[in-house]
Amino acid sequence: MFRISRRLDYGLQVMIALAANNTGRPIPSAQLSESLNIPLPFLHQIAHTLMQSGLIKATPGPRGGLRLNHPAKNITVLKIAEVLEGPICLTPCLEDPEECPRNEICTSRLMWEELQNNIIAYLSSTTLEKLVAYSELMSVQQEGQVVEEPQNVSVQED
Repeated sequence: MFRISRRLDYGLQVMIALAANNTGRPIPSAQLSESLNIPLPFLHQIAHTLMQSGLIKATPGPRGGLRLNHPAKNITVLKIAEVLEGPICLTPCLEDPEECPRNEICTSRLMWEELQNNIIAYLSSTTLEKLVAYSELMSVQQEGQVVEEPQNVSVQED
């Protein structure tokens, strides 16, 4: 079964919350934990990994908390996934084809490779900025307003 880990799911939720924060102030870990319903010790583990990678930074003290270390438009879901889980690899044979004795005759390898490439392409084209835009759209729709879903949220490269 293909399944996204809880660590990645929670990590992405944290990153979206930080990207949506337009107050200019860091968000305390306890506040993130409560609002996202993530156990605080687990959130600390995830945040530590994200800090080590340079995706987020922490400000200590009573007015401290977490914030993005880069603009949301420059952080892809692929980068977050690779930081929290390592490289995307659907099957061992795609990681090291020489290890598979069926490599030369495998009938499914090309399909798995194409799927993996499509997943990587999608995740690398999906930024936190795009996810925040979707989040804002969902909030407006939940308030009962009728809003057309954007057909294509695009980000211009600087």
